[in-house]
Amino acid sequence: MILTFSNFCVSGRISGRFLGMLSVLLAFSLSTTAGAQERLINIKVAQYENYLDFSCPHGAAWNIGQNSGSILGNDKCSLSGVIEKKAVKRYHVIVASVSMREPIVIFKIVREWETLKHPVNTLIIGKPLFGLDDRTLLNDGREALIEVGVFPDFQSAQALVDKLASEGKSSWIFVEVVSLSKGKITLKVNSQEVGFGENLLLAPKENVMLRKVEHGMGYPWHGFADRNYRGTMVFQWGAQDAIDCILKTQLERVLAGVVPSEISSKAEIGALQAQATAARGEILGKLGIRHVNEGFDTCSEQHCQVFAGETSETAVIAAKISPTRGLVLTKPAGGIVDAVYSSNCGGHGEANHLVWTTPPDPILNGVWDSENAPNLDLSEEEQAGVFIDNPPNCYCKDPLVEGGDKFRWRKNISPAEWNLIETKLGVGKIKKITDIARGFSGRIYRLTFVGNQGSKTLMKELNIRKLFGGLRSSCFVSTWNHDSEGFISGGSLSGAGFGHGVGMCQTGAQSLAKKGWTFERILSHYFPGGILKKWY
Repeated sequence: MILTFSNFCVSGRISGRFLGMLSVLLAFSLSTTAGAQERLINIKVAQYENYLDFSCPHGAAWNIGQNSGSILGNDKCSLSGVIEKKAVKRYHVIVASVSMREPIVIFKIVREWETLKHPVNTLIIGKPLFGLDDRTLLNDGREALIEVGVFPDFQSAQALVDKLASEGKSSWIFVEVVSLSKGKITLKVNSQEVGFGENLLLAPKENVMLRKVEHGMGYPWHGFADRNYRGTMVFQWGAQDAIDCILKTQLERVLAGVVPSEISSKAEIGALQAQATAARGEILGKLGIRHVNEGFDTCSEQHCQVFAGETSETAVIAAKISPTRGLVLTKPAGGIVDAVYSSNCGGHGEANHLVWTTPPDPILNGVWDSENAPNLDLSEEEQAGVFIDNPPNCYCKDPLVEGGDKFRWRKNISPAEWNLIETKLGVGKIKKITDIARGFSGRIYRLTFVGNQGSKTLMKELNIRKLFGGLRSSCFVSTWNHDSEGFISGGSLSGAGFGHGVGMCQTGAQSLAKKGWTFERILSHYFPGGILKKWY
């Protein structure tokens, strides 16, 4: 089975539908004024259940259905929608994701699972990345997903994931979007209905202001904000049965917004440039891998890259990161380095294959975030405890840079919170926690809960963090309280770092930049073996 990426904003569907107003769009569309030397991307910047307000302070052209027109700077605009058909999805249980450049690895994994009598299928996602001339192949971004089950609903897929976890095998659920939701939307300008159809194309002269954009879903900083964006925008029903707002704009413009959203805008220039280079590679390397068949390349949330649109800092950041324009980290054998990053590694980076179901990558094996590596094996329980309770001097320990306060943390779990954890696990009252496995950074990637109604094994650091109410990381040691019958009733955790810990430590990068390190040196520290190349 082959899943292909649908690029809605540049597809024949749009070009045909809006042919009648092409001359108007050409005057405003960023896609035509960016020039031949600009990389363009489609980024989902907002999602609304069925209604949104927006304005275009400098005017805009629009088309919806059979109607087109213009918006003035002081016009107040709104979109309302009615869904007619929900999105259709399939849920694939994936046991490995491997680059198509590694066919031998793919073959071995498939044979291994076939030997275990699992029905194995290979899904191909991703797409080749070409240069701005549309001819030069820069990267074959296709990946093979090794699937051992496909289901019509999430719960059935999760049951297989849980079963595999009980056998000590890691897996995850890939959600295939078979078809987007469908519906109608109505455009009103100054409370007057002016257009009705399936989607709206908006081409502002300068920027569009979206009101009450929801951000940080599922995180403590969840909220709403008015946000500005530059570029053409499509409003359409999407994969989440809601109205998607998809911006088409220059990649470098997006990066100028991503950098201050992902790392402190006050960081020294070396850290800002390292962040820009890593983020550029992340976006380009995951084209057609993230949000497959959803109609855009990337999103503006933590799932991809945090992007808050145009702010007062955009122009300043753009100037600071401009020397990195077109630069990406590549592997010696070819292909883009998966230049991931997290807020604070806690002192040591984690290996990619212990966080995700990907083959080990020597560039992403995790490094000590310090000048002198301590003689500690953080995969060993006692030594991990020493590391957490008596931390060595690390770059990410600096309290004067953003994220330094996440180096060490504590969390108490009350009896009520523990009851909620037991409910989620579904194995009764928990007697003990065993089978704890730690990675190179001390992060726990596997543990088993033994209850009076059975046991359950949890795999991967993110699942562990979520179970305990959203921990900063899975690098922690615990002290448990017990009731009169010997069952766990609560406890306290002492932990290190914030995030998955793979790749670049953003706090450490800021500390190193303060010391005068260049972005090249910072990247070589966190991604040893990576090679910088200029792709445009």
